[in-house]
Amino acid sequence: MEKKNAPATVAPEPVTSEPIASEPVAAEPVASEAVAAEPVASEPVAAEDGASKRGASVNWASLMADGPLHKIGECLLAKEEYVDTYSALRQVCRNWRSGLPEPDVHLHEWIMVEHALPRAAEFTFLHLRTSRYVTIDLTEVHARYYFIGFCRGIIVLAQKNQPHKIRLLNPLTKTLNTMFEAQMPSVILESVAIMKSPTMVFVSTHYPTEIAWVDESTPTKDIDEDWGEGRFSIEHHSLRCITPFNGELYAIAVDNSEFGKLVCTNNVQLEQRASTVNMETLISFSELGNDKFYLVNSDA
Repeated sequence: MEKKNAPATVAPEPVTSEPIASEPVAAEPVASEAVAAEPVASEPVAAEDGASKRGASVNWASLMADGPLHKIGECLLAKEEYVDTYSALRQVCRNWRSGLPEPDVHLHEWIMVEHALPRAAEFTFLHLRTSRYVTIDLTEVHARYYFIGFCRGIIVLAQKNQPHKIRLLNPLTKTLNTMFEAQMPSVILESVAIMKSPTMVFVSTHYPTEIAWVDESTPTKDIDEDWGEGRFSIEHHSLRCITPFNGELYAIAVDNSEFGKLVCTNNVQLEQRASTVNMETLISFSELGNDKFYLVNSDA
């Protein structure tokens, strides 16, 4: 994990394991050898020159969930702009990883910067509001999975081995959701999106032009079978910009004359099966042109 701040690259300060004295000590050089895992004496220890010293070492790796570590993690996860700092803390040692709370956040304010060879296994995420960015090395993951897309802080992968089952990767913890049995479709994908509660993966495809989706209970299918528990298409329309918003999935459908429609799922319920999810046309546009459209959560 390499943490950076734009525009200049700032390397994070390493966490050292040097002992911290609880009382003033003589100004002698600090030894660089590892501290032996023995009890620290509470009585004065005579130095070689005859001077006595008292000290106690602090083992930072021993900080566990019942101490301040868990609270620090919660504070960092409370604001999206600090999730890179949270990710850096997880790299310190195994005890810190187990002591920090597991993140369950959608990163609305972070985007993934385009990556390519020769650094295809390095993923850089940019915080839109503060320009903070962090690069995560996923070499081990890249060796076993194909990268499919990124949505709300989750990387969508497919196994390189047949049948290319779907996996969802949390880049902050490098943990994989291994519950999916469905494989990725063997067609050209336009975009991918994820919805939670229930967890479903939506893909828009170029040919056939449609949106299809699966959930964790969707079985693996043969390559000649239709992919997905549900499918949606409009004749002579391409489907663009699929995105989850406020518990539903939205997309733009456009015909050859640039006339468009806003389509969305219909009242997705908690833990609903993918096979019962439907999509419908919400509104139609006379002409899209170069206009931009925004989804706004309103109580009006």
